[in-house]
Amino acid sequence: MNKLILLAFFSATILSSSGQPPSSNTSPFELPAATASEGSVYDLDSEWLDQNGKKIKLSELKGNIRILAMGYTSCKFACPRILANIQRIERALIEKNTDLSHVTFSFISIDPETDTPERLKELEKNYQLDPKHWTLLTGDEDGVLELAVALGMKYRKTSTLDFAHSNIITILAADGTLLQQTTGLDADLSKPLDAIQNAISSISKNTPKP
Repeated sequence: MNKLILLAFFSATILSSSGQPPSSNTSPFELPAATASEGSVYDLDSEWLDQNGKKIKLSELKGNIRILAMGYTSCKFACPRILANIQRIERALIEKNTDLSHVTFSFISIDPETDTPERLKELEKNYQLDPKHWTLLTGDEDGVLELAVALGMKYRKTSTLDFAHSNIITILAADGTLLQQTTGLDADLSKPLDAIQNAISSISKNTPKP
């Protein structure tokens, strides 16, 4: 998609949402989600750095079910809760003896100016994220904007250190198409769990036995 079209669409959605006063149970730092784009996010050609400083493209992440969220490492309110919710999903899958060989997790920064690979590595350590299953990414502003639009994620900078943003956990199929999205910090996690387990069952059925 043309970057100018993306920027115009993104600006319009941010302005329309930020022009409304927050509800009594909504944080002033929270923006409502937009509609996610159709197609695979792995078709986006942006380049990213992971928590180890390795350059990768989103297409390199295909092949597994991916549970992801976008946020920023210096966030003090929403992002820690989003990460905790993803970890709850991860623990629930483990407790159900789910085969995690086809499941991966990602946290993708919306603050490329601050979130260096070193900051992401620190986040990995602080949350005890298993590097075998977790990929943390930081990119450039164009790449972040492009992915955010594709996922229906709205964000805008509110100060030097803070952003307002949508609180979304996204489940992607192995080909990068959208399986399910959960919005809100206190959302019911049974729906993403069901979506993940159904996708795993589908992969298992279609995988030839040795």
